[in-house]
Amino acid sequence: MGAQEIIHLCKGDNHNFGIDYNPNSFFQWHIGDSSLASFASADTIHQVTIDLNKAGLFKLFIEEIDKNGCSGYDSIFIKIHELPKPNIFTNANTSFCHGDSIQLFIDSLYGHNIWNNGDTLNYTYVNSDGNFFVIVTDTNGCKDTSNIIYTDVHPNPNADIIIDGSCVDVPTLFIDNSSIVSDSIVSNIWRINNVNIFNRDTISYNYSNADEYSIEIIVFSDFGCKDSLVKYFSVYESPIASFDFFPNTASVLEPEVNFINTTSEKTSSIWIVEDDIDGSGFIHGTYDTSFSAYYKFENIGLNEVKLVITDTNQCVDSLIQYIKMTYDFVFYMPNSFSPSITPSLNDGFGPKGLRMDRYKSYEFIVFNQWGEKVFRTDKIPEYDNEGKVCLRNCWEGKDNQDGVYSWLVIIEDELGAIRKKYGHVTLWR
Repeated sequence: MGAQEIIHLCKGDNHNFGIDYNPNSFFQWHIGDSSLASFASADTIHQVTIDLNKAGLFKLFIEEIDKNGCSGYDSIFIKIHELPKPNIFTNANTSFCHGDSIQLFIDSLYGHNIWNNGDTLNYTYVNSDGNFFVIVTDTNGCKDTSNIIYTDVHPNPNADIIIDGSCVDVPTLFIDNSSIVSDSIVSNIWRINNVNIFNRDTISYNYSNADEYSIEIIVFSDFGCKDSLVKYFSVYESPIASFDFFPNTASVLEPEVNFINTTSEKTSSIWIVEDDIDGSGFIHGTYDTSFSAYYKFENIGLNEVKLVITDTNQCVDSLIQYIKMTYDFVFYMPNSFSPSITPSLNDGFGPKGLRMDRYKSYEFIVFNQWGEKVFRTDKIPEYDNEGKVCLRNCWEGKDNQDGVYSWLVIIEDELGAIRKKYGHVTLWR
């Protein structure tokens, strides 16, 4: 290496230095200022690695002593430069709504920039979530990474309106059906007939004339993002929905009811039954879109049945009627039983009834002739698919003598009524 040559390096790096190897020579390296650099490898070989610890200028010496004891010297100046200290900043809020963007700046000019999004200018535009930083290289070739700025993009609401009942002289219902993937929708503004209505989930309006109309909604999230929608619709003359049903009431023993659509003009109809979760209540080939339907009720009390009619103009009308379902308490207990002699056939003595799984509480006790309990359970009996053989939670009687036993059943039915049933059963084999 040439004497007095200056090499520019960067703080924190390490660098290799060396001269041609001579197996008959001994080498000795010296650092002019040990506060700036230190040896990372042995200093008695022809090549060394030096850690650059502090900015400054120092001279690196090499002494070579051959086998005859003759010495030779060489040296080089090394200047260690501080690493650049880039800082990025923004004049905007780092949290913003989807569709907006912010600009990030570098505080100084450098020889080369590379943002982690691929930009190479001294600024970049950001429109997504993430951690953003820049790696800069100064004119000395020193490189460092800036601070990190995290951006948080909030979703815009998705404004939507459900319109129900676009018919003359029938309240047209406007329902805010807006949604947002995260955050929350906290307020809205309806605009109808040049009137603003604030913060209502639903609004209604009666139109007296068949015509074309529009409704607008603006929704705001808790972060302040917004969306709007103008929806156009037609108002038509209204049909009048009507239907009959029979019988007038249903019961646990007879839960089926017939419904007949008696609307004069209709294109399509939809039956909506309050307790129908999956549509399984419509039976014997009928559906919720049939003009006539046959439904099997499950819920005790009043059940809401709604018929929605759509006419040829797609105008909708609806009618709600209520079907009362009464509760029949059905309970049966045999007066004798014989325990099965087959171990795998877990036969037993217990009550049978309808909708027993809906009891709020249940207790079944068997007493011998001295009033001693021989069996007790608070679990509902379970029978086979044919309902004949008790599989679990019944008295098996296998360890009891033949004879007459007393039983007591205490039930709180699904309506909350307390019912006590008792009697005798003859055990025989």
